[in-house]
Amino acid sequence: MEATIKFKDGTEITAQVNGDCYVTEKKPSIPKDLTGLEIVTDDGTKTFEEAMFVESASVDGKYWFTFIEKPLEVKQAEQIAQQEEQIQFLEGCIMEMSEEVYK
Repeated sequence: MEATIKFKDGTEITAQVNGDCYVTEKKPSIPKDLTGLEIVTDDGTKTFEEAMFVESASVDGKYWFTFIEKPLEVKQAEQIAQQEEQIQFLEGCIMEMSEEVYK
C-alpha cells in the first residue's frame, strides 16, 4: 500500500507502507515543523497534532521511518529548555542594564 505524507509547509512524500513504517528509496527531506502532519492511505487519513520523526535501520538498501505523537515528557523537556534560554537572555539584559546604570 502507498502513503502520502503531508506536512504543514506543503511538502509531500510518497512512501510504501510496511506495518507502522514507511519505506522510500532514499532518505526524504523532513521539515522541522511536524505539527498537523497527515498520512493519507487507502485506509484513511491519520493526523498528528505534534509528530515526532523516528528513523529505522535499513537492511535492504531502502530508507525506513515512522512518526509517533510526541510524548508529554519530550514536550515538557523542550518547554523547560526554552524557558532556560529565556532566563539566560533576561539575565544578560539585566547585567547590561546594571552596567549602564553604574557607569
